[in-house]
Amino acid sequence: MNIINSIKNMAGKLLPQSKTKKQVLKGVSWLAGDKIVRLAISVFTGALVTRYLGPERYGTLSALTAFAALFGPIANMGVNSIILRDIGAHPEKEKSIIDASIILKMVGGVTSVLLAIAIALFAKQPQYQPLLVVFATFNFLFYFLDNFESWFYARNEQRKPVIAGQISFMFTSALRVACIILNLGLPAILLTYSLDSVLGGVLVYFNARKHLSFRILSVQYHKENVLRLLKESLPLMFASMGTIIFMKIDKVVMPWLTTAYVLGIYSAATRLSELWYFIPFSLCTAFAPLIAAAKSKSPEIYEKRMRKALIVVNLVTMSLALFTLLIGPFAINLYAGSKYVSALPALQVHIWSLPFISIGLVVDIWLLNEHLQRLQVARTFTTAAVNIVLNILLVPKYGAVGAAWATLIAYTYPGFFANLLDKRTRAVFWLELRSIIPTPKNLQLIFEK
Repeated sequence: MNIINSIKNMAGKLLPQSKTKKQVLKGVSWLAGDKIVRLAISVFTGALVTRYLGPERYGTLSALTAFAALFGPIANMGVNSIILRDIGAHPEKEKSIIDASIILKMVGGVTSVLLAIAIALFAKQPQYQPLLVVFATFNFLFYFLDNFESWFYARNEQRKPVIAGQISFMFTSALRVACIILNLGLPAILLTYSLDSVLGGVLVYFNARKHLSFRILSVQYHKENVLRLLKESLPLMFASMGTIIFMKIDKVVMPWLTTAYVLGIYSAATRLSELWYFIPFSLCTAFAPLIAAAKSKSPEIYEKRMRKALIVVNLVTMSLALFTLLIGPFAINLYAGSKYVSALPALQVHIWSLPFISIGLVVDIWLLNEHLQRLQVARTFTTAAVNIVLNILLVPKYGAVGAAWATLIAYTYPGFFANLLDKRTRAVFWLELRSIIPTPKNLQLIFEK
């Protein structure tokens, strides 16, 4: 609980004094605790799954989950943040808001599952068997239940959805372990991942029923509300889709370029590398309001806070990358076992994508404050295209290490080199250059107010 209290104290310093501050801090604590518990359990169960399946079947599992993830944004329709905004601003209209979002997500859920199955049938790729694709995507049909989680969040009542999510997560994690003990194979394990969000959504809905004056069966269709929500949500859906493609495209295309065994080796390496991602995301969440506030104060304070964020994030992630290099052989053996020993070279390359991803997160904050969000979407799809081309060139010859190099090179583009190529973002590129090396002056800046 010391970690949770530390996060809570930091959030308390960042948030302005207000009547709702105590309520918001309680929400921060619940969400932070949820992430920590989930990380610990997922590392444990992930290690069991990796060892049980072995490189080849684990490669198939990774390909299927990455393929399914591409269609998640269609099922989600990008409406969650809009629900939070609209219910917070107009609580008296919560029924019409929830109604429209449920209808959109029901349509999106059916569309995403059918689209995934159709593409799997067309692709005729052995690792994307239609039945397994159904197991990986059927939870999209129930994404509309997430709207009730957003309803709780809009009211700063994070405790109930967090508890419901934890119950679901622990139950399906235990179910996954049972599948391993009973030797039920890949399909059963795949099914447990989809079941998690379905069960969590059902539990949240029954919690919400005690407070809502309406039910799912009482949803009403109002064309104006649905079209308005669709118009606002489409850009968010495409942005989310771009991010997913950016993060998952390497594992999606690899079945056409190499064996399931090589993909399994690469997936084990990236799993260990990606365990650190929550740290830069947390840091950037803390820095975002400070940078936004500085924008309205003065250019000097704005630039100073941007530099501080870049220095801190770069220093932390570079340290994590070096630490991972040192413990790499031990970590692979402990997490995945001796069957995955050949994942070490891929891990040693892929871990260096962490600093570039993290710098990109800080740059995204800057782009948002400069009203250049469209650049984020364009860069995301460009990075995905670069990643695909590099995988095609490198994976057939160099295997998992080639895939790691493809990812690393591609990830240097959106948050770093793209800033040099565009005159609108060249200023932030020079800030990045000044912040990369931990000089005494940069280290001193970290501790300045």
